[in-house]
Amino acid sequence: MAESEGQITVASVMTPTVYTVSPDDSAQSAARLMEETGVGFLPVEFPPVGAILGSISDRDIVVSVLAQGLSTTAAVREFMVVSPETCSPGDSVLAAAQKMASSRSRRLVVVNDERRAIGVLALADIARVYPDFGAFVLASVADQARNAGGTQGWSS
Repeated sequence: MAESEGQITVASVMTPTVYTVSPDDSAQSAARLMEETGVGFLPVEFPPVGAILGSISDRDIVVSVLAQGLSTTAAVREFMVVSPETCSPGDSVLAAAQKMASSRSRRLVVVNDERRAIGVLALADIARVYPDFGAFVLASVADQARNAGGTQGWSS
């Protein structure tokens, strides 16, 4: 990579293809999009502006919709993570990893100055560049979830 050690940027390791949903989309349509695109995480954007309002994961659909008995027609707004953690493409991967660890997130939405999604940074992306630090973040997420009494509060 062109960046010097410790200065690898989010832009150089993030997944630049982003699929998004609207807060008014149904749980079923979000699940279908995940199936069609092979992703397990979708930023939720405000349609006219494109700014990120939230995020959902395949786990959110299972836990919120199935376990809580919501209908598959439930709007994404009913179970999305509001104001998810984000990072910028110019942030260092280490800074983004620290944000993941402190927020118990396995993914961050990469946003531009207008808060529009331009990528997704996953724990797997970090582990490819910093295997030991990726393991540390994962262990931190697991410890925090365990101390919280289960997996409640995990942000996928």
